[in-house]
Amino acid sequence: MNSEIQIPGFILVGLIVLQLAVAIHIALVSITLGVGVLTAYYRTLAVTRSNAWAEVFARRVFRAMIVTELFSGVWGTIITVVLAGFFPTLVALATNVLFTPIAIAIAAIMVRIPSIAAFWYTWGRIEPRKHMMLGWVMAISGFGVPLGFRTIFAEITSPHAIAIYLGGSPIGAWTAFGSSLYWILLLHTVFAVLSIGGFVIASLEAFIGDVRGVRIGILVGVSFLLLQLLAGPLYWISLSRYAPLIYDVITFGSFLPVFALKILLILALIALSAGALITLMLKNIIPRSTPLLGPIALLIAFLGEIINDSSRYPYMVTLNREGLSPTLFANFYMDIPLPIVYIIVAFLVFTVGVYMLAFYYAIIKAYVGVVPEET
Repeated sequence: MNSEIQIPGFILVGLIVLQLAVAIHIALVSITLGVGVLTAYYRTLAVTRSNAWAEVFARRVFRAMIVTELFSGVWGTIITVVLAGFFPTLVALATNVLFTPIAIAIAAIMVRIPSIAAFWYTWGRIEPRKHMMLGWVMAISGFGVPLGFRTIFAEITSPHAIAIYLGGSPIGAWTAFGSSLYWILLLHTVFAVLSIGGFVIASLEAFIGDVRGVRIGILVGVSFLLLQLLAGPLYWISLSRYAPLIYDVITFGSFLPVFALKILLILALIALSAGALITLMLKNIIPRSTPLLGPIALLIAFLGEIINDSSRYPYMVTLNREGLSPTLFANFYMDIPLPIVYIIVAFLVFTVGVYMLAFYYAIIKAYVGVVPEET
């Protein structure tokens, strides 16, 4: 039945760009949220315990967070432009039915961005305890973003508030939060970002040879990875109830190879992180495999988002074993010939490669910038 649905070229471009932008954006945002918590926590230790190393560590990881925040914001803008330009009907429906969750996410962004700037520029310029509290405002406000925006992903996977709205019944401002799938997805997301933040910091600390920083990163990463080993399967199983179409495609269908690759990467992450942690504890040296932890964790997040979103194709919204085509939400004033579609997609792939290379050098430079060079 899926093969009977024909997707016009311009919609296909919109879906591909949107999927890549969402996957990259969420992977990068995972770093900023996880590292933000580490920054606030170690800034707190620096203040409350007069710990000089914690002060340096907090400043160092915060620099990495700032770089990531800048790059993730670019992809967030791309998502907004693509949704508004290619799928205005979906935007109108979401902002109407999910106004309160989206407002929470936007309010969180409006608090987080100024607090990041304030936290950086007031470091050493205001009373330390006030600066410490500002750090927690910066860190905690970031979680308001998935708190609000994850309702959109839950709704297009298993409509709750939208189903009530389209059924003609009145809905309240908080109806979207009544979705069981949403809370499972949110839990899955929170554990993931904290785990990713830890593993990315472990990789960056390994790059500069700081054993203590590596140990902290791995401990944080492994701790939340263990929780993720509960939340991830719970979300996967919940799909069999709330979104059986997606569950079947992932578990038995065309996305099984990608899903299997994700599982293998998770097993590799468990093995490498456990081995690194044991080596650190027993020998106090950094294993050569440690720099791989962050990239593997990010790749897992990237693949997870690709699987969760692209497995619904050719639908945009799934309804049990049926779905709604993206053509229902599309902007029909656009018309892109298929050959142009291929050119746009090829250019997009090239751009993503250049972008990720620039991000790699930018974040490494941020770390090197706070490590004295040997003379």
